[in-house]
Amino acid sequence: LIIAILVKLSDFRGPVFFKHERVTRFGKPFYVFKFRSMYWRYCSGKKNEVQIFKGMGREDLIKEWASNQKIKKDPRVTPIGRFLRKTSLDELAQLINVLQGKLSLIGPRAITKDELSKYKASRYKFLSVKPGITGLWQVSGRNNISYEDRVKLDVYNVQNWSLWLDIKIFFKTIGVVLKGTGE
Repeated sequence: LIIAILVKLSDFRGPVFFKHERVTRFGKPFYVFKFRSMYWRYCSGKKNEVQIFKGMGREDLIKEWASNQKIKKDPRVTPIGRFLRKTSLDELAQLINVLQGKLSLIGPRAITKDELSKYKASRYKFLSVKPGITGLWQVSGRNNISYEDRVKLDVYNVQNWSLWLDIKIFFKTIGVVLKGTGE
């Protein structure tokens, strides 16, 4: 409830939750939920990132987005949103997806259908498991590693899954969240 109030205070327009289409096991599409961390005008789905960055006069961000699918200092994010991302509180809404059976607590990250091509031949291994709220790449550097390395970590996670690896990821996640490392 407190997070919902903070989201509304940061940008009254738009919903508290942001939903984005991703793929789960066997490539089935679903909507992942997060607490909205961006200004609504940037996440209403009417324009893609390239159009948004051009409209902001920030063409410099297009290359970063193309290579990482993320922006380190994203001007679309509200001040409250930066805090939510830094503390990973925006991810708590994904517990709804866990209850729906679309996500696991731990597993490779949920990706978009377009991102599957970056997984090349490994995409079938990736699609053989349910994605998770947290996983190996989130505790191994988050945004401080390349997109290519994130893909490698996701594939490694799938190929080397064990209960022990999940337990290690769980405890590392707690450390990452408490330290506030990454976004």
